Amino acid sequence: MSTEPRRFSVFLVPAAGDRRWADGVIHELADRYDTLPFEPHVTVYGGAFSNDAELEPVRRALADAAAGTGPITLQVAGLGVTEEYFRSLFVSFGEDPALRRLHEAVKGAVAQDSGYLLVPHLSLFYADLPLAAKETAARTVALDRQEMRFDQVKIVVPDPVTGWSDARRWQTLFRLRLGAPAEKVTTVIFDYGGVLAEEGFREGLFELARRQGLDPIAVHGSGMEAVYASGYVLGTGSQSAFWQSLRERTGLRGSDRELSNLILDRFVLRPRMMETVRALRAKGYRTAILSDQTDWLEWLDRRDGFFR
Repeated sequence: MSTEPRRFSVFLVPAAGDRRWADGVIHELADRYDTLPFEPHVTVYGGAFSNDAELEPVRRALADAAAGTGPITLQVAGLGVTEEYFRSLFVSFGEDPALRRLHEAVKGAVAQDSGYLLVPHLSLFYADLPLAAKETAARTVALDRQEMRFDQVKIVVPDPVTGWSDARRWQTLFRLRLGAPAEKVTTVIFDYGGVLAEEGFREGLFELARRQGLDPIAVHGSGMEAVYASGYVLGTGSQSAFWQSLRERTGLRGSDRELSNLILDRFVLRPRMMETVRALRAKGYRTAILSDQTDWLEWLDRRDGFFR
């Protein structure tokens, strides 16, 4: 019996600082226009496969390419908009030799070339809106960088029923850090916010900003700065120092407890990820959490009991 081909894409994922910026813009636009957010990425290649064996050459090609190159820095060309749903509003990039080599490596590994053309861009918004509305959305985005750095590559597949349009159901099949040699995996380490649980820090700051009539993207950016400037995320400062720093930067109002509770309430465990952890442990993998949620993580565990 024949197997219906499934779609896959190879994503280039931005490094931490650029990822935080893109993630904040994507979520703010999604909230503003009532659309779905998605993981920031540059699509290296898109194609189809009938079974997992057909993806094995792609995984090997990515592992070889990743081991032979470090992080890729793309030069920002500007913001763009089109009438296309998946290119509604995006950061466009100039041509880059390292990205082109990665594209060609995947293209040479697939069973049948899909004809995918590499046009480097990082989408910030997917929406069925008139072009004029997308241009209005673009004018709200402060593109404050001349280049963006990417340090991971991965294979992603959409839901077989809803397709790429439902970003909540995208599934990562394979991930590698650029510059890292392929080795046997024995341990899987999970981030907490945004992986095991919803991203409560970002969503909480967005909600605080909206309630108090402040710019959500600006408050989120200031939050990322304050959590380091106060020493809280580094273990050298207190929660109180963090909130005081953020109040001074943004004008936020409220007690430490009120502000913290609003953020902590938005860290909600993802049942599907908990199932994934249990399945990995059943197969003999070691699992762990590596998180910068400071002592909030212990409070969240007392509430939800996920350390076990």
